[in-house]
Amino acid sequence: MSGNDRAHHQSRVDVFTYGSLMVPRVMETVTGRLFDRAPALLRGFARYALRGETYPGLVQEATAATDGVLWRDVDDDSLRRIDDFEGDWYERHPVSVMAGADEIQAETYVLIEAQRYRVSRRTWSRSRFESRYLQRFLASYGGSIPI
Repeated sequence: MSGNDRAHHQSRVDVFTYGSLMVPRVMETVTGRLFDRAPALLRGFARYALRGETYPGLVQEATAATDGVLWRDVDDDSLRRIDDFEGDWYERHPVSVMAGADEIQAETYVLIEAQRYRVSRRTWSRSRFESRYLQRFLASYGGSIPI
């Protein structure tokens, strides 16, 4: 298979996002592109603000549910960029999310156990992030992520 053929046969995965990557401008800054998206709900996990950070962490919590954005058909190269963006504090995990009436298999990023002490138990607000922190957030990541 030639390189061009491989590019057309990349595996694709749906990615559930619940923090800064829900914002299309952040996803585009990280991956260099946008994907089809849908609102989704992840049961069994809770999103919390992290102490000293503008972005949240996701932790398993049996009675919780977290709303977010499901990015559809994310290619391998973009997934690697998201992995790099998420860094060492998060591990990618397979999950089942609800998008409308459909249950969909996806990947998401869960805060690793060694970083759980950063959880503040305050809820994280997308609207607060977008109004107060988005511009600075984009500026800090825009120059360091290859597009």
